[in-house]
Amino acid sequence: MLATGTAASIAGCSSSCPDGDPPDPSHIVGSNVGSGFETVPDSSWPSPRFDAANTSYAPVQMEATAPSIQWKAHVSTSSVTDADVDTGPVVVADETVVLTTPESVVSLSLSDGTEQWRRSLTPATVPSVVGIGEAPASPVLSNGRAFLATANGVVALEIDDGTVVWRNTDSTGTGVPVVTRDALFVPTADGITRFESDTGERQWTADANGTRLAVANGSVVATDEQTVALDAATSEVRWRQPEETSGYPVVADGTVYVTESGELLGRSLADGTEQWRIDRGRSFEMPVVTPESVYAIEIPGEASSATFAFDRIDDGQPEPRWCSETSLGGAVTAATDDTVFTSQMDDGLTAFTTRFGEAVWRYSAEPEVGSLAVLDGGIVSVSPDGTVVAIGGE
Repeated sequence: MLATGTAASIAGCSSSCPDGDPPDPSHIVGSNVGSGFETVPDSSWPSPRFDAANTSYAPVQMEATAPSIQWKAHVSTSSVTDADVDTGPVVVADETVVLTTPESVVSLSLSDGTEQWRRSLTPATVPSVVGIGEAPASPVLSNGRAFLATANGVVALEIDDGTVVWRNTDSTGTGVPVVTRDALFVPTADGITRFESDTGERQWTADANGTRLAVANGSVVATDEQTVALDAATSEVRWRQPEETSGYPVVADGTVYVTESGELLGRSLADGTEQWRIDRGRSFEMPVVTPESVYAIEIPGEASSATFAFDRIDDGQPEPRWCSETSLGGAVTAATDDTVFTSQMDDGLTAFTTRFGEAVWRYSAEPEVGSLAVLDGGIVSVSPDGTVVAIGGE
């Protein structure tokens, strides 16, 4: 069911949604907090951007048009080393929510938010994707384990109780890991390193930098002061592009999506050639990519920002479908088959319909939502101050 809201056509627009009004959601999530999910979502969000390709797209339906807060928890972010480092993104698997603070890994029950275990570790720090400063690197989850890059190497923990399965101290972890069916790829002080995920044995290290990686179609893509694609099996450099990008690289159907100097562009995963570039004289944040669409927030200087939806075109530049005015700044955080989520400091977390950009509901969070895990039957969000909120139901 589509809800009443406001979206604006962008045909002929010379600025972000000039004729549109700010989105008017049909439902505002109240402040009442429940005791937990009656039916615990059975899906997962195992990486900060859902999958190894960083699409932030979960192939589920968000049927709730009037959700409520199912539970709320607070994870302390106090640090004796750096008070400005916030909470890392949330990841979810096996009915468990896992996140990092500057000095620990914490596990919460997906059912009601109660703390299950806490392991004292020092995660690697990475540039924040929701503001200025740094955040602890998130773990990634696979086959009952949580993998984390730390100041003392790379570690694998059991999800159910936090037990250390293996620890490799050959090199300091420097970024967010990516796990596939048979390997773990981690930014380290020596370069991009591949580990055997069962044992932690180092398999190769490539001379490439990047705190965030994408792995798809047998390639590892790293972005930093340049974009590099490596052969995932051998570490051979497939191509390099001398461009400084921000955020996560995203890979979908043979295209690498990156933002360079605020421009949104697509490169061939095979050889790195530029396929298209969207330059409207403003700044795009890193995109969310689904099988049919690309979503990104455009920030035009000091004016209001806009959430843009683009139709993906085979081997061509995405074509604008709708846009919706939002408050200054923010980011598109995730998408499902029927819903796309944006987070802004002033507007909070807003859910739009993917097809027409109508605002369905909003959750006003202070501070803003830093990351989101979208599940089949609910979502889990975390704010930089360590406030974790589960939303779902009707």
